[in-house]
Amino acid sequence: MPRRCRCFTLIELLTTIAVIAILVSMLAPAALKARAKAMQVQCVGNLRQLDLAFLQYSGDWRGRLPPYVTNAPTNDHPGLNWAGWSYPYYHDIRLLLCPSSVGKVPEATPAGFRNYDGSYAWNYDGTQGNRGPLSSHILQPSDAYLLCDSGDPCIIYGANTWENLMEELDLDWDSRSEGANRHLNRANCAFVDGHAATRNLSDFIGAPCREYEAPWCMDWKDGILEPGIVPFPNR
Repeated sequence: MPRRCRCFTLIELLTTIAVIAILVSMLAPAALKARAKAMQVQCVGNLRQLDLAFLQYSGDWRGRLPPYVTNAPTNDHPGLNWAGWSYPYYHDIRLLLCPSSVGKVPEATPAGFRNYDGSYAWNYDGTQGNRGPLSSHILQPSDAYLLCDSGDPCIIYGANTWENLMEELDLDWDSRSEGANRHLNRANCAFVDGHAATRNLSDFIGAPCREYEAPWCMDWKDGILEPGIVPFPNR
């Protein structure tokens, strides 16, 4: 007697598809979260290596970082060109791009470095070399930012206010290529003592922050950074 082939009924097929869809919906957020965490870890590694490049440079220049040269062209400003002057100390151009960013790796040329608009920014006003060696004005090196997630290459020169900090960090842009928007309300930063870490956005900003006080160590307008609204929605 021939064996009859048992086929799935339509109801069984639809039930199976529904179960698979439920499992996928349950696993997808965990997979996305794990991927985001992996990219965040890689970003912290990038900052740690770039931070080391800054410290190696300062070691070759008696503890100093490049100072601003009065009347120099804008393109020669050290804050806008740190990716270029520090390149001999880190060598890998891919370190300049956060893996969570939608940006592109710049070319390893003078023009490419000059046009680099950030995954990362140098805390220029807080650590600039023309005030002497870092150790002379950074009293809490393990709490003071040297580099951080951003969408601009330099923090801050201009009016040192809350609004200016938001603009320089590019937190005023609703884009995944900009600053802490890349890491779901967290920001990665590297410190003057050489270590790197991730912080939630409110801790990263560090307000209220008095002048020359960690984490920014800047001469804030009116002597203190007044906290304000972070102009992009929570994610």
